[in-house]
Amino acid sequence: MDLELAESAREENIRLEPQVYYNNFSLPDIITVCIPADGTTEGKVSRDLVVEIENQAIIKPFIGGYVDKITKTEYHDAFTQTGPPLERIKFEGILSRDTQTVEEKAIEIDTPRDCATVNFGDATEHSYVSKYTDRVIEPGKYESYDEMTKRIDLIGKVTLIQRNFRRYMWQRLIKESAAEWRRLQKEQKRRESKRTKVRQDEYRKECIVKTFPKTKQDFDALYAQVQMWKENELKQICEKYSGAPKIAEMNMLLDKEVQLLNGIERQRQILQQQAKKVRNEQILKKLGDPVKWVGYNSLIIQMDTLSNQRARYLTNYYRKLADETQGAHERITLLNRLSDVIAKEVHPAVDELETLLQRERQLLICNVKETGLDLLRKRQLTLLMDIISTDKTEDTDSKKSNSRLCKKCSRVRPISKFPLDTRLTSASICERCTDLQGPAVDIAIYRSILRSIRRDEKKRGALSSFAFIIQDNDIKHIVNNIWHGHSAISNETNRAELRLPRWNIAKDWAPWNCICLTEGEARAHLKIVNLELYYEKSIIKDIKNKHALSKSAFKQLREIDQVFVESGNWWQVGLNGSNV
Repeated sequence: MDLELAESAREENIRLEPQVYYNNFSLPDIITVCIPADGTTEGKVSRDLVVEIENQAIIKPFIGGYVDKITKTEYHDAFTQTGPPLERIKFEGILSRDTQTVEEKAIEIDTPRDCATVNFGDATEHSYVSKYTDRVIEPGKYESYDEMTKRIDLIGKVTLIQRNFRRYMWQRLIKESAAEWRRLQKEQKRRESKRTKVRQDEYRKECIVKTFPKTKQDFDALYAQVQMWKENELKQICEKYSGAPKIAEMNMLLDKEVQLLNGIERQRQILQQQAKKVRNEQILKKLGDPVKWVGYNSLIIQMDTLSNQRARYLTNYYRKLADETQGAHERITLLNRLSDVIAKEVHPAVDELETLLQRERQLLICNVKETGLDLLRKRQLTLLMDIISTDKTEDTDSKKSNSRLCKKCSRVRPISKFPLDTRLTSASICERCTDLQGPAVDIAIYRSILRSIRRDEKKRGALSSFAFIIQDNDIKHIVNNIWHGHSAISNETNRAELRLPRWNIAKDWAPWNCICLTEGEARAHLKIVNLELYYEKSIIKDIKNKHALSKSAFKQLREIDQVFVESGNWWQVGLNGSNV
């Protein structure tokens, strides 16, 4: 069976492992050998002989081969032709012949060193055999101590070490300084690029705002730009012309100014109409929403009252009345229905609205063009809006308490329409009359200065500073009237570059503790510790005079703050409506 397995493995060209070979392809320990009878001898028959086989299978040592890097399998060279070691073979009583023989050869070679002569007796004391580890020392020329000191040159070597060490320290200092300089240059470029980007964004935003104005501040900036343009043109006309040509140029300048102001005013009216429509829609939506409150277990409860239902019902007619895409027949039907609806309302404007609806019906029957009915329809929408927003149960006393009479235009306006600043003693002039008193001013510049002051005060933790009390008009007064619109050091007049940092860094910001500087000058000023050593006496004296003017202008603010702090009521701010 073993021979058949060996033959089959040999036919399939399978290379067996040594361990597998010795485990599977081994002979039995005892075999029976049949010895045939010798033909020359008569009377003798064949006989069986029992033969015991000694198994000397061993693990073959690695005498050559290679290892597969992928399967990690070892392949030995000629493992079947190498027999066991001779010391492990017992030759007593065994007849065998090795499969390999070793031929021994003797050759003569030259030794790498000379051979010494062997001596005996007293000759060994007088003979010398050299070794490769011996050192041969030969006497040299006599050297004195001075010559040895000069040859060694210990001081020179110490000097060389010190000089090289100092050079190394200088090189390291230069490298560190150069790295710090490059870092500072990089940081400076980053800051400059950031400032440039901020300026570009501001300029882009300013261009967009002036091209498409939306708020009151945007229109004020446009009016201020027109005023600045007018002043520059007047200056050039006065320098170039005189007499009749000057009068002609003045008239042309006046015509251009009127055209610009008319264009700005038309745009402002269009935006006011759009804002009024949006505001009316918000009011109608708010009137139609049900009343909401939070009930038990944080549940939101809604209640739809009769006033809400009435507001939604009338709002539907308001939107249909504002629709300009209806035909004449549909419009007349809508007017008839609206007349029946408003007849049930109790309001002083009902009769006037009914008269306007009747007038439009007559004009539509006469085939009047819709372009001639714009003013009539706007009046109808205004009256209907007044009817919807007026509730029977509305308390008129609250409206009267939140309104005030303007001394200039003699009109009753809400209290929110009166501008306030810390230098006023009473609010008696409305915003519109205040704007008409003087030329328009771009208040956005002063608002940005106030934002920078408040940002710096927040970083320093000075939340009780006056910067959180004063308004934009106060900053305008400080820059224009106290500091005269220029920097205290460089006389820079570009208000977009001006800032109002602290004069004394250790104290909170106040109108009498600030200085007008440019942005770069302000950053350098905030790093100064001793002001007397840095600024000249004349500059310090001038700044103190400006601070005295600020104290006089904001005297009321100082007195109120002093009374407020000394009375002990400052901690109650925000607890009730009396001190807010």
